[in-house]
Amino acid sequence: MKIRSAQESDKYTVLEFCKDTFQWGDYIADVWDKWKSKGGLYVLEENGLVVGVYHIVSFEKEAWIEGMRVHPQYRKKGFGTDMLAHAESVIPNKVIRLIIESENHPSIRLAESVGYKIEEKWMLYSMVPAKQESSAIMATPSFQLDGIIESSTYANSWKWLPLDAEEIKNLIEQNRVIISIKDGKTLAAGIWNQSNEFPHVFQFVFVSRTNEGMSDILKYVQNKAHDLNSERIQVFIQEKISPEVNFLDKKSLFYLMKKELH
Repeated sequence: MKIRSAQESDKYTVLEFCKDTFQWGDYIADVWDKWKSKGGLYVLEENGLVVGVYHIVSFEKEAWIEGMRVHPQYRKKGFGTDMLAHAESVIPNKVIRLIIESENHPSIRLAESVGYKIEEKWMLYSMVPAKQESSAIMATPSFQLDGIIESSTYANSWKWLPLDAEEIKNLIEQNRVIISIKDGKTLAAGIWNQSNEFPHVFQFVFVSRTNEGMSDILKYVQNKAHDLNSERIQVFIQEKISPEVNFLDKKSLFYLMKKELH
């Protein structure tokens, strides 16, 4: 068994064993070129044959693992464990996060067996871009968001990043925080993103603790996605919040998992 940086010659082999990962296929073909050009794309060889792949993105204090796949005929041989161990050797002394669909029990058991713990649970919903009337607005530094934002992370192109006061400030400066206000009081907030890896997808993460103001914000999201010519909208809301919005289409539950390396 050997893990090495991916080469262009590996692409066809990897895409071939990934094509039926999910019922609808897989997204690896859409991101392979970008991942390879940015670095952090690795493949696992067994007896000279590429049978595994994963991508890792390293930030200053955090790292994100994504796209881990093992050839169907080579599963249950410990290769997933080998790739996670390799990732930890690449980025020592950092926090690592990854996300797994809740029905993917083998992958959840694998992550738990090497020390990953569930940090948060996120529901994925979908919406259609549309022209909508909304009183929601983009936040500015003058708005007080203390007590409104409950989440400790947020999704940015399917990578969950820490959400602290400094990051909220940065996101406000980037005009990415949408809020709903009533009688001068901020009711709810969320963060929008147009994915670099999936440019036709508009993403929105609701980071408040209640439903109040959610509908108003989501209508703003529909309108903004329409103006940006997005084809579809992905909405992430923590599982503990049950949206009281009838134009959201429920998709899947995901477990955000975390491990701290020392």
